[in-house]
Amino acid sequence: MRCTNVHFILIKKMTILENQEIIFEYIQDNPGLTQAQITHRLEIPQSTVKYHLLTLVKEGKIFSEKLFKTHYFKNGIDDEQKIKSCIKNNNNLKIIFEYCKKERSLEEIAISCEISKSIASKRLQVLESLGAIKKIKVEKKIKFCKI
Repeated sequence: MRCTNVHFILIKKMTILENQEIIFEYIQDNPGLTQAQITHRLEIPQSTVKYHLLTLVKEGKIFSEKLFKTHYFKNGIDDEQKIKSCIKNNNNLKIIFEYCKKERSLEEIAISCEISKSIASKRLQVLESLGAIKKIKVEKKIKFCKI
């Protein structure tokens, strides 16, 4: 049997739809991942992942949220699940979140995590925007703690 252009187009379309379905299902099972994380874990080319993420967002199947990077979530995810998935999928956030069990200053967190105050500040902003931690004032100092 000869392969015609029609067959080639159908096979290519099926591959495109398979990749999109794989990415969609992966986001449903692992919400809060970045494009780079999806690319790395699924071993699909970055440009392919980007194309399908944009398509899935346009189709309303997923949504993205810019934290320090753009993260992708399935529609209908609740805030608590969003917080848990972002923290679970980002080691830096996970470590800083754990240090916030007790009230800590920016400097204490940066030193404990062995990162710059700038990086610590950015990660704390993400955790705060997610509603996972809060800023409090203790003796004229700003400290961070879990909510």
